Amino acid sequence: MNQEYNEYLEQLIIDGPPWEKRETVGFFQTLKITIIEFFRNPARVFAVMRRSGDMSSALQYAVFLQIMATVISLAISAAISGNTQLIPPWMNDLLGGGYDWGTIFLISMPVMVILEQYFKAFFLNLALGMLGQAHYPFDTVFRITAYSNGTAAPWMILPSIGGFIYIGYSFYLMLVGFRTIYGLRGGQFFLAIVLATFLGFLSLLLISVVLAFFIPAPV
Repeated sequence: MNQEYNEYLEQLIIDGPPWEKRETVGFFQTLKITIIEFFRNPARVFAVMRRSGDMSSALQYAVFLQIMATVISLAISAAISGNTQLIPPWMNDLLGGGYDWGTIFLISMPVMVILEQYFKAFFLNLALGMLGQAHYPFDTVFRITAYSNGTAAPWMILPSIGGFIYIGYSFYLMLVGFRTIYGLRGGQFFLAIVLATFLGFLSLLLISVVLAFFIPAPV
């Protein structure tokens, strides 16, 4: 790359993440640069990340990488095992109903990824508020979690261990992000994660109780 382009990359990082300049530099070029920069120095990328606004860019980054990684991971698993079903047989038996749940899963994947990003950020933001650490708006939490999940997603491609690496690396990136922007220590971040998980579980439990109460059982 020439000197002019290197200087432009420096400008991207200052106004970063680079992904948010994809309309100028190009989709795949900024995608590659963003992943590399997060891998090299995630604290630097989070340090220059805008604290509010443009959640759509972070969401698109996370959705694209998570869907691509999931599809490639499923294809690799099918090639290795010879099983072309998109979901495990036990899950298909559990859901029942004679529907093609694998196809339904594939079609609904973008919606599930989007909901995951919003719910994760919502409960983390709520937990930070309860802990007295909500120094920035919801936008900031959303961008940290979305960029962390998206950057970690390619690890899912690895057979067997990819999912575990994805979870670990995404938590590591979130730790760096919240430490860089919010000044959270490791213990504070862990407490926020535990509280957010508890709040999410409690919400699901309450929703289940409400649905069970209002929806009559089949005769």
